[in-house]
Amino acid sequence: MELNMTLNGLELWKATGGFANEPHVHDDWYQLTLPVRGQCHLVQERHVYPLKAGIGIIAHPQTEHYFEIGSDSAVIVIKFRKPPSGSFEDVESSGERAEFRSTQTFDPAEISSLFRGWNSILLDDMPDLLQVQETELAVETYLRRMLTGQVNGKQIVDTGTFVDPHLRRVLEYIHSAYTSPMDIDSMAMVAHQSRYHFMRSFKAVTGSTPYQYLLSLRVEEASRRLRLTTDSVTTISYELGFSSVSQFYRAFQRVYVMTPMEYRNHV
Repeated sequence: MELNMTLNGLELWKATGGFANEPHVHDDWYQLTLPVRGQCHLVQERHVYPLKAGIGIIAHPQTEHYFEIGSDSAVIVIKFRKPPSGSFEDVESSGERAEFRSTQTFDPAEISSLFRGWNSILLDDMPDLLQVQETELAVETYLRRMLTGQVNGKQIVDTGTFVDPHLRRVLEYIHSAYTSPMDIDSMAMVAHQSRYHFMRSFKAVTGSTPYQYLLSLRVEEASRRLRLTTDSVTTISYELGFSSVSQFYRAFQRVYVMTPMEYRNHV
């Protein structure tokens, strides 16, 4: 099911019950994709993002992207033409395009509740103009808070709804180089945290350890290659950074309850 709402310079929609679109580009729209239930398999500029509820992705204008979700998943998408007013004054005044961090953390319950409220107003047969304007402002306020990590001008450093910007950089680092060797010390350094604090805060944000998170990215990309290419299991294994083919088999079977070759033959 798809649910669409259009505002002045904003588009809101929600997909549930299974959805997939083709690779596409928005010339002048930013797109914020927010999985609120289940998992979302998103590909952006050839990087694979197996997203869980609470971890979103933003696509900048002219960035190729697409995603698919299963029958038990749901995704809310917010598209906007320009950054929310008041959040990037220097960029707006210079006429340059604002650049946001690719990965964004959020509270799935919060955005689901907000979306239901916006939906009840905007899908009314004759919504009051003031209500529509207030809804536009509410969406812009949510976007500003989400994309800048600020409330009332103060930076939020938290492991709940918002996330330390250094941890955001760690997530971006992992997503951009998940096929390469990684270690805890390097990630903790990027996060500006001790190893112990980093492990705790990373799991609080993602629900998994760095190693489990890394493996999930590799396994998701492996499943895509098994479906869409004729690359051998050995080639896929080593190109994705697994230490051995047997490690790849074990990791893949834990997720899909079948071997890579059984998966390829099944799909």
